Amino acid sequence: MKKYWLFISIVIIFSLTLSSCNLPGNPTPTSQVDALNTAAARTIQAQQTSIAQTNEAQSQITPTVTLTPSDDNGSISGSPTPSPTLTSQAECYQASLTSETIPDGKNFSPGQTFTKTWTLKNSGSCDWDSDFDVVFVSGDAMNAPASMQLTSDAIEPGESVVVSMDLKAPNSAGTHRGEFKLRNANGVLFGLGSKDGPFWVEIDVEGTLYDFVANYCDSDVTWTSGAGTLACPGSSGDTEGWVRKANVPTLENGVTENEPGFVTHPEMVNNGWIKGTFPAISITGGVYFRALIGCNSSESCDVRFKLNYKIAGESEKTLATWHEVQDGTYNKVSVDLSSLAGQEVQFILIVEANGSPSNDEALWVAPRIEP
Repeated sequence: MKKYWLFISIVIIFSLTLSSCNLPGNPTPTSQVDALNTAAARTIQAQQTSIAQTNEAQSQITPTVTLTPSDDNGSISGSPTPSPTLTSQAECYQASLTSETIPDGKNFSPGQTFTKTWTLKNSGSCDWDSDFDVVFVSGDAMNAPASMQLTSDAIEPGESVVVSMDLKAPNSAGTHRGEFKLRNANGVLFGLGSKDGPFWVEIDVEGTLYDFVANYCDSDVTWTSGAGTLACPGSSGDTEGWVRKANVPTLENGVTENEPGFVTHPEMVNNGWIKGTFPAISITGGVYFRALIGCNSSESCDVRFKLNYKIAGESEKTLATWHEVQDGTYNKVSVDLSSLAGQEVQFILIVEANGSPSNDEALWVAPRIEP
């Protein structure tokens, strides 16, 4: 444009010079002035046409994007390159539940152990590998780990993996639910479907606060005698004392019970004893220790049954004692635990021989703490 206006200025100055020469005595032919004006006009029109054509041509050019290698500083030279479209995380990491064991609402006794299994399908677009975990996220963990490895192999989209957990029912009655999700190698949690829902275990614990038979050989239960710590279950006839479960116990009167129990035998020494120490549980108001006790079947026992308890920081104490001999009857016991309400209490079940321990197989049927 600057060249254009410079040219116009020159033309005008030149025209004025010619006009000043057109004075009397210096006649200039009219045809020459007209010719110059015409030439200037044509030049201006040509410039305008060229400018218009250039603008039009530029408006019709489609810009191209060129990939230029980055310089040493990591910056991209030339025109910016559009970023590629990335798969969203929601599409990349998704799971779906195809099957499970332990249906919601299944009944368990307090402290009862069980195994829950889920079959999860990789319904996303990214692989799962050994860096992925199953993570507890809310509710009642039921002894589940805070996290565990999901798989040791690659699980590609469309493939499935089986997740199994060994769990334990809480001691308190009611409905209990624990929820879980998956976690990728970057620590991002995801779950079922596009909304990342959890998968879970949900059980009902029966009204019994604690079932001693269901838990008698748990890792947090200890059986001892004067000879030391005993194996559980033990072996009948072990001179150090033993305990074994009776799935269908037989009472002194020959009647079989439809609830399980366990048989204990003290150490084979005069006035020998055996005791089972159970984990502390929280005692609520209005609950009782209940059981059927007596000699096992036709065994001619002569023993003392004891229910002891211990509160942290205090010495062990006795709540109740019962003397049992083989007389063809059994004893149905019930001990009010109201005095222990609101406390964490360990219960200890003890059998002591009265003198000789021969044939002192003592039977506990369905010992429980319940309303």
